[in-house]
Amino acid sequence: MINEIKNKIHIFHNIYIKHKYFIKKKSYSMDGEDLFIENYYKDKKNGFYIDVGCYHPIHRNNTFLLHRKGWHGINIDIHKFSIELFNFLRPNDINFNMAVSNKNEDIDMYFQKKLSQLSTIEEKQAKKVFQGDIKRTKINAFTLDSILEKTKIDNLKIDLLDIDVEGADFKVLEGFSITKYMPELICVEIHEKNINESVIGKYLKNFGYDLVWSGVFSHIFRSKA
Repeated sequence: MINEIKNKIHIFHNIYIKHKYFIKKKSYSMDGEDLFIENYYKDKKNGFYIDVGCYHPIHRNNTFLLHRKGWHGINIDIHKFSIELFNFLRPNDINFNMAVSNKNEDIDMYFQKKLSQLSTIEEKQAKKVFQGDIKRTKINAFTLDSILEKTKIDNLKIDLLDIDVEGADFKVLEGFSITKYMPELICVEIHEKNINESVIGKYLKNFGYDLVWSGVFSHIFRSKA
């Protein structure tokens, strides 16, 4: 009971105090991704997003502006506390605590804190970005296809697929039937210098996607369909 109360206080503090929910900002993304997306869709108020590696419902989040306009969707993160925050602030969304990869299996998760944007299922990535001790635990991983099948949403139209999973972004795409769902926009993290010639860039180009916006790490592709 005491732990439950403490957790609720932690959730309340994280949303309303630390990240000032009631103070509206122009952008909530790390690099202005949400501004491009909002401008692209202009007055669309009933869109659908899938946020893989959602991290936080407000802070450095690419879908919060859309959520405030009436959009809804699916949010997925490997941190349990992340999903507790989403369940609290976005109860009408579908929120999953799991990893997303190119196959359904139990895999290792590498992390340092209860809530972190840098946690990953890629050991190489963890060793590259983490300073100090690296914690490891097992977590269930599923393909995005299998997750979408679980939701059983009829006539699913994805307006935005947002992927930020610290080095495992291509694995997410490998486990997703692009031709079946054809998201209009895909926002994904790419660290290679030549975006169009990157593994992800060439992969998306093969499915008819063009690069339409670039930030420091995140890049947005639009379907020609």
